[in-house]
Amino acid sequence: IALGGPGRVVRIYSTDGELLHEIRKHTEWIYAVEFSPDGVLLATADRNGGMFVWEAETAREYQNLAGHKAGVTDVTWRPDSNVLASGSEDGTIKLWEMEGGKEIKNIGAHGGGVTAVEFAQDGKLASAGRDRLTKLWDGGGGAIRDFAALGDLAMEVAITHNSARVISGDWLGEVR
Repeated sequence: IALGGPGRVVRIYSTDGELLHEIRKHTEWIYAVEFSPDGVLLATADRNGGMFVWEAETAREYQNLAGHKAGVTDVTWRPDSNVLASGSEDGTIKLWEMEGGKEIKNIGAHGGGVTAVEFAQDGKLASAGRDRLTKLWDGGGGAIRDFAALGDLAMEVAITHNSARVISGDWLGEVR
């Protein structure tokens, strides 16, 4: 279990509650924490645009992924654990390959900022943004579909296991 927050510290616990590691590398509030699907890596991101990938078992730094110009609001792993997507207040979604930590795609996604990103099992990517829109992308970052705007700021997005449905929710609690 990994936790982050306004204290700028990532804490990794065993499932029985024992503190295993504390990581003190972030310079601002930690907005996103997510283990890779294979459990080998842990991605963390903060509101200064800092983003790191750690070895989950040892908490050693694996990648420092610099590139966003504003806070990184969410991260999500492709199901094969080889690509990480990050969404930022700078309005972009970036795709990062883990072999060398290189940015492989920069998507101008949402005016005003990206609030949430989520990979599907088939490699498609869903996103939500401050523009109140929810969008669906192919695995290479190509636009597939824009959904009707929500009533307020889009806060969260999810995509079903078979990519048949994209679900999003806004600041006022509307879920579509």
